Amino acid sequence: MRRRDLLTTGAAGLALALTACGSGDGRGEQATGGPRPLTTSEAELLSTVRFLNYQRVRGQIRAAVPAAGRTLQLTGRVDWNTHTGYARVLVPGQRQNILVRWDVRSASLHPTAHGRLPARPPRSGWQHRPLDPRANPIDAVLLLALSLGTDRPENAQLLRQGGASRLRSERLNGTPVTVIAGPRPPDSGDTAPPAAGTATGSDEHRTRYWIDVDGRLHRFAALVAGGKWATLDFPQGDAAPIPTVR
Repeated sequence: MRRRDLLTTGAAGLALALTACGSGDGRGEQATGGPRPLTTSEAELLSTVRFLNYQRVRGQIRAAVPAAGRTLQLTGRVDWNTHTGYARVLVPGQRQNILVRWDVRSASLHPTAHGRLPARPPRSGWQHRPLDPRANPIDAVLLLALSLGTDRPENAQLLRQGGASRLRSERLNGTPVTVIAGPRPPDSGDTAPPAAGTATGSDEHRTRYWIDVDGRLHRFAALVAGGKWATLDFPQGDAAPIPTVR
């Protein structure tokens, strides 16, 4: 799948872009209920998530990315209109952090000793490289973060037919949310909608959405290379524009 496809194919496209199953999905507290097919209203809620992000223009992001036996911590912001992002990546065991400014094709990297993301990035010293989401979990997460905003709602009926399911309800950082498993990837061998009352949410589901009653996305989890779950949180609050770098 081409990198730009991640930004245009919707929830099913996100699932197709990811690898096979793993364990753990970033659960919040006080989980209740069990897996079942989406209702019409739940499918409509899921269908608007990426469009609502696009309308917000920008958002803050915190991500935990498993890579090479470690968990990288990413903190920054994304712009869902321009499909760009700017963040600081903390690598466990290393003295310096990494600044990253990225778009759908490439990432620009710069070492930093700052404990926080600097408002103004360094003027020089950036290293540029193409993104490789299939081989590099952090690259996959950078692209997934951008793909969570699109200029139109998705087709709710197609989401239901693709096997998207309600997993549970819970409270995430004090906010009631519904946890929804995204559609199965088209190559999973079973794209028919589940029968009414059938428990779903198997390992074929490779994405998770934590959505409040207003359709706001609070958390997104996805399986990345190595069969591990990466978790992306989207705190409330405004986010500054994405700077350019040289």
